[in-house]
Amino acid sequence: MQAHSVSLRAVGVAALLATSAFAASAQSSVTVYGVIDMYVQYGKGQGTQTKIESGGVSGSRLGFKGSEDLGQGLKAIFQLESGINADTGSYGQGGLAFGRQAYVGLSSAAGTLSLGRQYVPIFTVLDSFDPFGTGAGSAASSGVVSYSSRADNSVVYQSPTVSGFSGAAMVSLGEKTAASSATAPEDIYSLGGQYANGPFSAGLAWRENKRANDTLKDARYVLATAAYDFGDFKLTGGVQGIRNFSGVDSKDRTEALVGVLVPVGNDTFSAGFGASKTQHTSGASAQQTTLGYAHPLSKRTKVYAFLTHINNGSQTAYTADASTGSGPTTVAGKDVSAVLLGIRHAF
Repeated sequence: MQAHSVSLRAVGVAALLATSAFAASAQSSVTVYGVIDMYVQYGKGQGTQTKIESGGVSGSRLGFKGSEDLGQGLKAIFQLESGINADTGSYGQGGLAFGRQAYVGLSSAAGTLSLGRQYVPIFTVLDSFDPFGTGAGSAASSGVVSYSSRADNSVVYQSPTVSGFSGAAMVSLGEKTAASSATAPEDIYSLGGQYANGPFSAGLAWRENKRANDTLKDARYVLATAAYDFGDFKLTGGVQGIRNFSGVDSKDRTEALVGVLVPVGNDTFSAGFGASKTQHTSGASAQQTTLGYAHPLSKRTKVYAFLTHINNGSQTAYTADASTGSGPTTVAGKDVSAVLLGIRHAF
């Protein structure tokens, strides 16, 4: 009788442990995901060039993200994302192990607070309203429209969406010291807000790069964007003003991009135009025009084609860079044309 009681007790303990383990695993999740995006490019700049590149409409990547339920609506979150040059197998973003994203934070109904290497809020707004999503054909990926996508040593607060409104704030520390002030990165501050209600959406964002040393000035960026989906087509674009571009005193720029997206069945046709002009600098203007096409083969795989042309001023040398892939080699004053044919697969 005693042996039978001990046996039942052991079974009960084992069942309790199994139930606890299942509950713990149910409260946590980890997702492994990735994108492989490759394209063939024929381009003309300083001569002609044909090459295979990684990162056309999207940067190739391998990522890990997850969350843990801490109770009472609070979650711990993390994301580690490596950029991959799929044409060579090397790391992207200058060889960083997790160059695309690396952060940890807390999330609740009041919003998300995270620390690490993260997207700058002004970039998130730009990416949302760029007709080419800062990928192939984009006037932002080429540099005609200026942006900085990520910041190290950053703290980001992302608000929940309330009545169509959402916002984000970021502080990124350059971590300067007296000994390193001449070479240390700048402190970066950024705010970004978006509104979406039915077919209309808009965004407004600001960024300030605090000077890294006494020879530079604070650089300030202000971006305004808008889009309207008419059903048969969607118009989208934005305007950006920059004060003290690259930290140079009174080197101010005006930039703009606009585009149209036309769905035809499952396919999407697109066209876009971008331009920039630096004030009081002769020859420092450029324009980019792009036509695009994308066809989904499945929910995770699509093929695409882009034709893009950049008119460079006598002092500019922009080329047809894609999401992470590089455009044809060029020099100041030399126009660039490129044709891209690619495939993107997500898993």
